[in-house]
Amino acid sequence: MDSDVIVRSEDFQGSAFPDLAVLYPEDLEVMFEAAEVQTFAANEPVITEGQEGKYLFLVKSGLLRVVKHHAGSTYEVATIAPGDVFGEASILYKSKAGAEVRAMDDCVLYAIPKQVVQDVLQSNERFMRATTQLAEKRSAASALAVNPIFSTLPMAVREVVLFNAKFFSLQPGEVLIAEGDVEDNHMFIILAGELKVRIVHPNEKGKNIELATLSSGDEAGEITVVTNLPHMATVAATGQVRVLAIRNSCIVAWANRYSDFAYALYGLVYRKLTQTQEVLKNILSPREAKILTLYTMPSLEEFKKQHHL
Repeated sequence: MDSDVIVRSEDFQGSAFPDLAVLYPEDLEVMFEAAEVQTFAANEPVITEGQEGKYLFLVKSGLLRVVKHHAGSTYEVATIAPGDVFGEASILYKSKAGAEVRAMDDCVLYAIPKQVVQDVLQSNERFMRATTQLAEKRSAASALAVNPIFSTLPMAVREVVLFNAKFFSLQPGEVLIAEGDVEDNHMFIILAGELKVRIVHPNEKGKNIELATLSSGDEAGEITVVTNLPHMATVAATGQVRVLAIRNSCIVAWANRYSDFAYALYGLVYRKLTQTQEVLKNILSPREAKILTLYTMPSLEEFKKQHHL
């Protein structure tokens, strides 16, 4: 704690921290009395990925960067500025931190102990709802940051993705995408839970062929975006699933503007279709395996030439 910095009651107002605007005066008073002042120098970590959450942090001054480590690479997820709060997910879900938060310059933070925050969450439904929504958006930001398609977009564009996207849940057995459906309004990012990808066997009535399992960070519906053809498979939830839906019109607009995004999207679809063909060759006869010839695509090299990449 830095004794030169004073915890002031006016800092615990909705005008200073919009995420606290849903709190009642007595809740604000509880947080005010429990608040500690913590200072961090530039490039110093505030939260390390995987650590237990101890505080809800309120940014009084300074900028911080959120980064996530995945598959040997480091991805920038977001920037946190004065007036923002962070650390809410670990407290809300009683889980370890899913990303690292590091000071970009000298920062002054107010730290509210987790037990105090948990007590307020339990007693204030509005605060619980607002905090859950904030945690979910940040979880989605992390999923986009490490996704092989969306990680190619600038962070500012990914923030636009979140602003315009829609969150929803699926129950066990509920279908996200139906084989042969021509509806192509959205592409999906899986935030939590698992879904199975299956196609109907071409000659055996009532039999399905399972192609893949999708989990957090995976995408669905991207094949229709690229090919403009009906959905080639059914995607259904195996349990409780949380999904982010992104309008296809936005996907197309970004593909037209950002060549790296367009190539990553095309490449992913091309590889998925190639892998599916290989799987079906081991299950179906040559005649039956031709059911996917409709989805044949030019090679990645041809795509590069066509788009001058």
